[in-house]
Amino acid sequence: MKKQCLFFFLALPLSTYADINNYWECYAQDAQKLEWVAQGNYERNALTEALDACKKQSSSPTSCQVSKETCELFVNGLTTRPMWRCTALDQLSKVWRSGIYRKRDEAAIAAKAHCKKHSAMSDSCYINLMMCKNLNELVN
Repeated sequence: MKKQCLFFFLALPLSTYADINNYWECYAQDAQKLEWVAQGNYERNALTEALDACKKQSSSPTSCQVSKETCELFVNGLTTRPMWRCTALDQLSKVWRSGIYRKRDEAAIAAKAHCKKHSAMSDSCYINLMMCKNLNELVN
């Protein structure tokens, strides 16, 4: 009896245990800047499917490109890609926040530019990278 139960447990498809809320999403692009998106349980599957869709549907299939940089992992429906927001300050202690960027340096530059554009004391705008936060980082 024990052997039959064990066999039944092992005979269940592996996808039964997979979390359907976790998936990869990748984009392919052609010369006309048209995009094709594909999702898959694995990054390589999503990359291949996006490229295949581009090659089948593009008017210039040889121009289709895909890279790992265009892929992101979603866990429980939320992206795991870095989402950086930085804060700049001026001499009046006014806070100027950037938008959300994938790279910390880009967020820092944007925060300082936002401060310089809108601050009454634009020459005093400064940024410290310690004032940047990855919004997708787990907080302990």
